[in-house]
Amino acid sequence: MPGIAGVHIATPAVGALVLALSIIIYYAVQSIHLLFFHPLAKYPGPKFAAISDLWWVWGLSTERLPFIINDLHKKHGDVVRVGPNELSFATPEAYQDIHGHVSKGKARFLKTEFYDNDDPTPRITGARDPEVHARQRKALSHAFSAKSLRDQEEIVQKYVDGFMQQLTRLGENGKRALNMSETFNWLTFDVIGDLAFGEPFGGIEKGETHFWVKILLDSVLNAQITFLRNKLPLLNFILPYFLPKGADEKLKKHRMLSKEKSQKRLQLGDTGRADFFSHMLKRNTMSEKEMMSQTSSLIIAGSETTATSLSGITWFLLKHPDCMAKLQEEVRGTFTSVDDITGDSTVNLPYLHGVIEESLRLFPPVPFSLPRYSPGAEIDGHYIPEGTVVSVAAMSMPRDPRYWKDGESFRPERWVGDGFNDQKKASQPFSTGPRACLGINLAYLEMRLTLAKLVWLYDWELAAPQDEWVRECKMRILWKKPDLWIKYHPRAVV
Repeated sequence: MPGIAGVHIATPAVGALVLALSIIIYYAVQSIHLLFFHPLAKYPGPKFAAISDLWWVWGLSTERLPFIINDLHKKHGDVVRVGPNELSFATPEAYQDIHGHVSKGKARFLKTEFYDNDDPTPRITGARDPEVHARQRKALSHAFSAKSLRDQEEIVQKYVDGFMQQLTRLGENGKRALNMSETFNWLTFDVIGDLAFGEPFGGIEKGETHFWVKILLDSVLNAQITFLRNKLPLLNFILPYFLPKGADEKLKKHRMLSKEKSQKRLQLGDTGRADFFSHMLKRNTMSEKEMMSQTSSLIIAGSETTATSLSGITWFLLKHPDCMAKLQEEVRGTFTSVDDITGDSTVNLPYLHGVIEESLRLFPPVPFSLPRYSPGAEIDGHYIPEGTVVSVAAMSMPRDPRYWKDGESFRPERWVGDGFNDQKKASQPFSTGPRACLGINLAYLEMRLTLAKLVWLYDWELAAPQDEWVRECKMRILWKKPDLWIKYHPRAVV
């Protein structure tokens, strides 16, 4: 189109073409740089992952991302590039370098924005500032100590016993199957409710899943998607078509319920009993907003992960009758009454310990990688530039034949005595170092008591074949556990 003094003015179509060509050239140049000249270009991995974070979006959409990364390590080795600026490792040495305690003078590997989840007030699981995390952890650590939980065991026992009574009642003495993927949540949700806030959620008493649990799982999914939304803003235009219906509303509802629950507990002040909030109030080192922000972490980490672990253990035992028989022999040969089963007495059951550890190895409750920023340091002999996102593949080390004899098989005896001389550090279900799971003592207490009493009181059977239940759990970052139907037959006690 002719313009003034012979200068041509571009039409909208020409302008659009120039813009499109500019974008194409920009991404072509950027891709060439990422593939051939970037500091991580020497590491193997999918080419798509090297040039775009959309590879992660694809991985999440398959709901099998941990298994995909595991397959990449089998193909490429111990270090795999899984993003333009991200590496995945698969060795115990790398795990220790990234997650372990650092020696004086060395920089820490800090958490990435993956943990933010749009929470305006950092909580213990998401706080990226080491000082904030240390202060919050100190305020909560005594509540989760072995001594404190021993003092609170009576509360845990109350709900475990109530849970057993409901299994008998609802299972109609083995005539009716129960969905344990759902039912274990009644127990763990009630326990964490009482220990954290001084009151249960009523799942065991009512024999039904609390409505909060029903929205909790979708809210967790949406919170994780928030990370991708912030990383790739264009996803906001397409994610609404892939997220479960009402996911945003469920996340808001979850946060509102968390706020109401914590406000109610804070208003009670000192109740005279040592629940988790009483420890935070006593320490007086967290603001009211910080204490309220802990609610979501306490509920999710204190209930769903343990329920998931119990489901996995149940499935493994039922798929391996020889292991079930050994556990029955140990439990039933040790105790003369179900009342003898306590936190302390179950510590001395080596095969029970082996069953729990072996299930956690093959079926970790948190199966996804825990990303950190490299401070500019060596990881298992590789110098990784500052700012690079690094993680260890959660599904790789625990099954690697270099560290485990017959690593794909369920073998609880590997944890008894010398076992098979496996490299036990290759299984880290509760992480390690300064950010290790604070609730490890509570999780083990719940699992030992629940499993020992289930074994002492009942004979179990799968109500359906369910051969691939563990595999069907997919990535479980979304906690999409398929139904696990079990029948419990009260055993005849001679």
